[in-house]
Amino acid sequence: LKMMSPGSQTNIGHVEPEPQDRGKWGSKIEFLLAAAGHIVGLGNVWRFPYLCYKNGGGVFFVPYIVFLFTCGTPLFFLETSLGQYTSQGGITCWRKICPLFEGLGYGSQVVVLYTGVYYIIILAWAFLYLFSSFSSELPWASCKNSWNTGTVCNFKVCQYHVILVGLNVF
Repeated sequence: LKMMSPGSQTNIGHVEPEPQDRGKWGSKIEFLLAAAGHIVGLGNVWRFPYLCYKNGGGVFFVPYIVFLFTCGTPLFFLETSLGQYTSQGGITCWRKICPLFEGLGYGSQVVVLYTGVYYIIILAWAFLYLFSSFSSELPWASCKNSWNTGTVCNFKVCQYHVILVGLNVF
């Protein structure tokens, strides 16, 4: 019960709800490890080498690093500091800054949703291959599928064919 001064216009029996405490990191290293785990995810480990190969190898690496330090790092610090400053979530922190920016919060959550679906599909493939590897005959050991064409051949035959073609080149 909160007591008010005698000249105040509010009711004496009015009880204000106490704000709920928002969770905080236990230490700075805990925050850094969580941020590193978020940044160095499946996309950087699995997709980055593919993007380097597809876009020119080492030449792709230079603009990637420039973009990382000019755009990625400032946006990361913006998001982190905005969350700390407002003590709000991803959507409501933008509403607290400016109600018109609430759409940015919803947009970022849609991106997170689609990224999650993308990663779940990749992890489902990994689990499929993991569980398939426990069978007596591996599904990828042979090409006995109904959709195969005449160009599919046994690995040993293809291996000898590649060697013969390679010898004919020289």
